[in-house]
Amino acid sequence: MKTNISEIDEGTGYTGYREACDIIAANTRPAGEEELSLHLCAGRIAGDNLAARVSYPSQDVSLKDGFAVKSSDTVSAVRDNPVRLKVAGSAYAGGGYIGRLEDGTAVKICSGAPIPDGADAVVSGEFCEELSTGEVSVMADAGPGRNVLRAGIEVQAGTVIVRRGERLLPGRLGLAAAAGISTINVYRRPRVAIISIGDEVVAPGEKLHTGQLYASNMVTMQAWLASSGIPCVTAVVADKEGPISQALQRHLADVDVILTSGGAWGSERDLVIGVLDNLCWKKLFHYVRMGPGKGVAFGILGNVPVFCLPGGPMSNRMAFLQLALPAILSMSGDYTHPLRIVQARLTEDVKGRHHAWTEFKDAVITRDNNGNYTAAVYSNRSGLQAIAGAGGLICIPEGRESLNCGDIVPVQLLF
Repeated sequence: MKTNISEIDEGTGYTGYREACDIIAANTRPAGEEELSLHLCAGRIAGDNLAARVSYPSQDVSLKDGFAVKSSDTVSAVRDNPVRLKVAGSAYAGGGYIGRLEDGTAVKICSGAPIPDGADAVVSGEFCEELSTGEVSVMADAGPGRNVLRAGIEVQAGTVIVRRGERLLPGRLGLAAAAGISTINVYRRPRVAIISIGDEVVAPGEKLHTGQLYASNMVTMQAWLASSGIPCVTAVVADKEGPISQALQRHLADVDVILTSGGAWGSERDLVIGVLDNLCWKKLFHYVRMGPGKGVAFGILGNVPVFCLPGGPMSNRMAFLQLALPAILSMSGDYTHPLRIVQARLTEDVKGRHHAWTEFKDAVITRDNNGNYTAAVYSNRSGLQAIAGAGGLICIPEGRESLNCGDIVPVQLLF
């Protein structure tokens, strides 16, 4: 069926961008969970609440090298009139003092060592002088609890230290280790297949014949996935029904998401949608009021989400970044947008195509010494150069045809 040009301009019958996002969210699920050792969990998303197994520290310990004392013995200690205490022994990290501290005595102690029974404070070593008589001259007082890290003050056994859905950053993993945890249940990262389609497309490294081009879309998407730790496999297939169908079915059992690149528009030479129809997929939308990237389609084949992305580099990138990548990350438990969003002041007017569309523009992003961002449209006739050189994306949302110079708007950073 021939599409009228005016219908394309207005997006008649196309799915709205926000509606497309909602449809995708309603039809993608977490890829599952797995239990991993702590050192493998950096950046992953917790699959369960994580409770401390032990308190940290497990007992009172010293914060300083010095002498553990009874605070009542040092009340009058000053540099000009020090208090002399008998040194009863030593306590080191990993090994405590055996026995109870008596009145008028002190225990030499290292940072991290357990506080001896009977002691309630530590005088820092800089205020102490060991004497040849087996005594220590204490030149400063120490109130109860001085330089003492109380048991469980960092974390109490049974306390939830990470909640389901939170990202496991290095600091959280260190806290988990201190709390007696060695493995964590995390969301599994989905496995992705990228199938690049076209008689003219060649995998990088292979011989390029006249009229052919390298599969740059495939490499760009693969790189974005790798930067998020998402594993993927790739394939380049001819623009023929048989090879396309075989590639889709071959990957179906081994991956959680399939991305196709090229052949999605719907002309007589664009076969992907027809092949998927023959395989009885559940098509949920085709064509979105989004520019670039309107030719994207989405559906479910078996139980696997399939994104059919346009072959044009600009359209491919935008459909991938705005629709496919957020969905893939959500399947790993991460529901934040993959691109960091900041507020930036526009230095020029930015015009879109139609108020019914969501439009994305490549942008040059700058930041001043005060941390304020500004944005302007990145102008380059080369789509690949724009993909490589732009620092961010300006969005003209549905309902607006333009943004004005001086407006402060959210922009997505590409760095």
